[in-house]
Amino acid sequence: MKRKKIDSFTLLVILLLALILTLLGMLLAGMKEEKRQFTVLLPLGDLAYDEDFLQKAKKIKGIKEIWPVIEVPVVIKIEDYTETTTFSGIDMNAFGKNPTQNELGKMPLLLLGNGSLRDMKDYNNHAISKKQQEKFLEMGENLNIFYSLDEKEKDTSKATDDLTTLSSNSARGPQTSYMPCKAAVVIEGNEIYIPISQAQDLCREIGEPSEISKVYLKINGKNNLENAKKILSGI
Repeated sequence: MKRKKIDSFTLLVILLLALILTLLGMLLAGMKEEKRQFTVLLPLGDLAYDEDFLQKAKKIKGIKEIWPVIEVPVVIKIEDYTETTTFSGIDMNAFGKNPTQNELGKMPLLLLGNGSLRDMKDYNNHAISKKQQEKFLEMGENLNIFYSLDEKEKDTSKATDDLTTLSSNSARGPQTSYMPCKAAVVIEGNEIYIPISQAQDLCREIGEPSEISKVYLKINGKNNLENAKKILSGI
């Protein structure tokens, strides 16, 4: 039995229908992206987080929320792994949740980004595996994690009873004093957030001003997000 050949007109109709369906799918996907709420952490650079900045930023189309962020440089340690990173101090209400300290005192309460441990290395400078990262993150509140502030600026005479002295390599280098912190929640992203009040305390501990270095934005629409990045970089 012979197969019927598709004539050129029918083939053209099929191709046009396929093209229309593809374009329609792209249009619907674009409309969905414009209704979606995005979050982004943007550096302020030389800009000052003041009333003038806020008034201009609030006029940007799609902006819903603006949260100030204070950064504190630290080294974190989990088992044999360490990583040079920063704690980003922010009002926890920015995430729609406000975990309490539960009598932790000054112990930093961490919101760990699910990519925040990717740069950890062991004593032999071997990078952490993805499997090990996932293992640590799955431990949640049971994760034993420690931090150390910049040793050049930290006043170790103020160390408390919670101070733990650990060696990055007892045979090769000096010991580093680490303090305990506690993982509360795992969220999307590569940052490690702590309550802004704790970030301010850590800045005072190392004698540095608690400067607002970044802003955490919530904005509706992908195009609005890209536009906000351009505008805020030039305010």
